[in-house]
Amino acid sequence: MEIGICMLCRSTSSRLPKKHLKLIRGRAVLGHIYDRVMRGAPGCSIVVATSIEETDEELVDYCRRSNIECFRGALKDVADRFVACAKCYGWDFIVRINGDNLFADPDTIRAMIAIAKTDAYDFITNVPGRTFPYGMTVEILRVSYYEGIMTNIHEPKHREHVTSWFYQHEHVGSRFTYVNTHLPEAGGVQLALDTEEDLARSISIMNNMDCAPSEYSLVEVVQLAMQSTSSSPWKGQCGPLLIAEIGGNHEGKFETAKKLVEQAIATGIDFVKFQLYRADTLVSPIESPDRHAHFKRFELTREENIELAKMCQNAGVGYLASVWDLAMLEWIDPYMAFYKVGSGDLTNWPLVRELARRGKPIILSTGLATLDDVLQTVAQMQMIDDRYKKPEWLCILQCTSMYPIQDKDANLRVMDTFRQATGLAVGYSDHTEGGCALRAAAAMGAQVLEFHFTDDREGKHFRDHKVSLTPDEVKELKGDLCKITTLRGHATKAPEPIEIQQGHVDSFRRSVYLRRTVESGETITRNDLVMLRPNHGVDARKAFDLIGRKALIRLEPYKKFSLKDIV
Repeated sequence: MEIGICMLCRSTSSRLPKKHLKLIRGRAVLGHIYDRVMRGAPGCSIVVATSIEETDEELVDYCRRSNIECFRGALKDVADRFVACAKCYGWDFIVRINGDNLFADPDTIRAMIAIAKTDAYDFITNVPGRTFPYGMTVEILRVSYYEGIMTNIHEPKHREHVTSWFYQHEHVGSRFTYVNTHLPEAGGVQLALDTEEDLARSISIMNNMDCAPSEYSLVEVVQLAMQSTSSSPWKGQCGPLLIAEIGGNHEGKFETAKKLVEQAIATGIDFVKFQLYRADTLVSPIESPDRHAHFKRFELTREENIELAKMCQNAGVGYLASVWDLAMLEWIDPYMAFYKVGSGDLTNWPLVRELARRGKPIILSTGLATLDDVLQTVAQMQMIDDRYKKPEWLCILQCTSMYPIQDKDANLRVMDTFRQATGLAVGYSDHTEGGCALRAAAAMGAQVLEFHFTDDREGKHFRDHKVSLTPDEVKELKGDLCKITTLRGHATKAPEPIEIQQGHVDSFRRSVYLRRTVESGETITRNDLVMLRPNHGVDARKAFDLIGRKALIRLEPYKKFSLKDIV
């Protein structure tokens, strides 16, 4: 049984001409569709079916350059083009993917092809009931069945829209309707690419993707599409949000805490962070008497903590605290724009649920945790409020809970795991010595960077000071992060304005030139061609198309010419 994919495309769309060649992240729309279809149909032939008209030459040229199989047929009789494509390649079943299906879902394609392989149905479709978004339509037809019916269907609308007749005659043939059970609320979401507005939305969705667009599932694409337009709270002055964690470095001395706040503010960080707790509600005095005594010594009063928060606010710097006692949350909450869940509280679900119920963005540290631990806690938050499915509402920090850790234990690549598993924002909470890990995390796309902060490490015995940065080190870090953010740039691969302004696209690239004079009517041979700068005339990528063709006029050596000069 031969099953092939037919991607129907043409350049003469009235609402968005040449939409298949529009660039998103530096790749043509057609390329993005092809990538997603290929993931869903490994081993199947994938063919772009376009028209024989001159208007589609550019589209055909793109397929040739991209090594994508291309079939050409009637422009307006799309049904005929559809059947002719299938018969040309000897397919028993043909999978129809529209040229506006930028987000064609690989999992859906794969599942529906498996149904077709049972040979039990003439028509497999995910359209009826519209449980899928617009722009994720997949239809599979038995070629002999489709050809037999369409032979007698002559209305132009049915010939153009390929399958519209079948939906008006739903009892004809053996059918299977594939239903979206993964995300029913996605039904009818607009993801088709048909207008300039659709293009702008598609660009916005893809610009928020952290890995290859073809790797995103239906659920992930829809989540991105449904994201609010509100700005992310995880944006700092130099890219990542910088959080200076004073934590317990004040060692219970309020005047030291104030001094540290002043010094942290002076470095230009985005947030100053503390830890709020009472020993009696944190550690058992029976099971861990020494730790209980430690935390008791490090306590600050309600009034002292509020004064520290006001110091930050008055200086225009954010205040943040890991609140380990819900009673303390009641009076510190007004001073915090978002919440921080420390690694030790990742499994403290009563606290996690209460924070989610209050409805502010949350940062979650993940020291001590497995991936399942993290995903389960994330699920607890999302169960309380769907907004925690959005990256601007929940940021997950990679963290290793030792003080200090060796470089090999930082495992910054876990950020990629979190990003891929959840689609949420990611960051890094540092317990290494020095700032190398923070710089590396920023280069890897961390949106939040948390680090311990102290005035001076010399002569300090409390363990956190050893992994803390001093004011001068923070200033140096901030400068480096600004440069790293600039170097990271954007994710779109396309000529930069400076390259275009300087004319380098033409001056650096090559065109086809002739080594000798070719007279009118003379055939061009391979030996006649040379590839030279600048790219004036015929692009070097068309060199192979010139061999064996005849000149319509006299062509001079080393002078530009055009395709209109040859036949």
